[in-house]
Amino acid sequence: MAFIFKNKRLQMSVTPTVPNIVCLICVLILKFISSVSSQCSGSALTLTASDDLTTVTSDGYSSGSYANDLSCSWLIDSGSSSETVIVFINHYDIDASDTIDIHDGYLTSNASLKSGLTGTGNDKEVLTTGQYALVVLTTDSSGQAQGFSLQYVKAADLSGTGCTAEQTLTATSAEQYLTSPAFPSSYTGNSNCRWLIEATEGAVYFELMLSDIESSPNCGFDYLKIYDSSYVCEHTLTVDACTRYPLGNTATYTSNGTSVLVLFVSDATVGYKGFKLKYSAVSSTTTVATQTAASEDTGFALGMGVGVATGVVSTLMFIGIIQIIKSRLQASKLGSPRVRNVLPLQTPTSFGGKTPTGNGHLPNGHILRNGDIPGSQRFSVTSSISSSGNSSRNGRTPSTGHSSPNHSDTQNKNNNNYKRNGVLPTNIGHV
Repeated sequence: MAFIFKNKRLQMSVTPTVPNIVCLICVLILKFISSVSSQCSGSALTLTASDDLTTVTSDGYSSGSYANDLSCSWLIDSGSSSETVIVFINHYDIDASDTIDIHDGYLTSNASLKSGLTGTGNDKEVLTTGQYALVVLTTDSSGQAQGFSLQYVKAADLSGTGCTAEQTLTATSAEQYLTSPAFPSSYTGNSNCRWLIEATEGAVYFELMLSDIESSPNCGFDYLKIYDSSYVCEHTLTVDACTRYPLGNTATYTSNGTSVLVLFVSDATVGYKGFKLKYSAVSSTTTVATQTAASEDTGFALGMGVGVATGVVSTLMFIGIIQIIKSRLQASKLGSPRVRNVLPLQTPTSFGGKTPTGNGHLPNGHILRNGDIPGSQRFSVTSSISSSGNSSRNGRTPSTGHSSPNHSDTQNKNNNNYKRNGVLPTNIGHV
């Protein structure tokens, strides 16, 4: 197989071989390494800061160790003399004999913002006074460590007039930004700021990019609150932030209506960087909310709160239904009569060798009466004797005027009463 390269003046064919392929791969690898490690080649790697937080790490950070005898530098440029740079060192792990230095400018001779940073830590931020920040990592030959991870962003005060009176901002399709007062310097004390962001049509989309606000229980000192409406209402609260960076809130949200209300309040004591917010108008009115790294004091995240609340309500409803069914079953059980095993009455089938017919007549034509049951077939029951001295037949007391039966039976006649002797007729016809 051959690759044919054609030109008006030149035609040639090249047959690839294993050495040629290997050389090509080596060139690509060297080119990649050169682009990645150019900050350690004696000249700084220039990084242009934007309105969004950007992350950069030292060589070998992801693999766990930087190399020995390095002199690496990164020059961060805000792109404008009217904008400064904020550098957040999220994590650093530097050997005791190695250092990180950050300079307020593009030269190592400029003032130092951080000098000789070593050991392990995080949450170190610096702010330049001008357009540039220069980060330098120097290592020797005696030890190694993981390195550093930092974020940077360009910064300017974009609070407008919202801290003197409510300011209405118009959201368009172009991205715009809003910050706390004096950003990126510490916000002013006793701030009471209010911004109403409105979209002429559609909805308002916003992204809370940076939040560095004094922490306090229930956000009692300083706070940032954003409502999905043009007025304050707890039911429309979407962001409630009061935590230091990098634990501060970040969020993205699309309003249900055409406006959102932003409030920022601070007390007279401690101040930090504040916040930076990006917003624009979108056509969709579907709410998509994400809030992360909620306040460490309240431990509350809106999306998670809604999910947990829904789960708890569903669980309680399920338990309640089970309890109702259980109580109904118990009530039904208590109200039902208790049934005991009852032995069937034994019906005599033979009386002196004579078997009665279905109507109680013996084969000889005699009628079988109560007193005719042989003694061996009798069993005791309590006779009910009426007050008149007449016996009760089958539980019925003879009414007045009815005479006792005129039946002579030496076994059953006593005191002119027709006594049953406790014999209960069984399977007997009319008596």
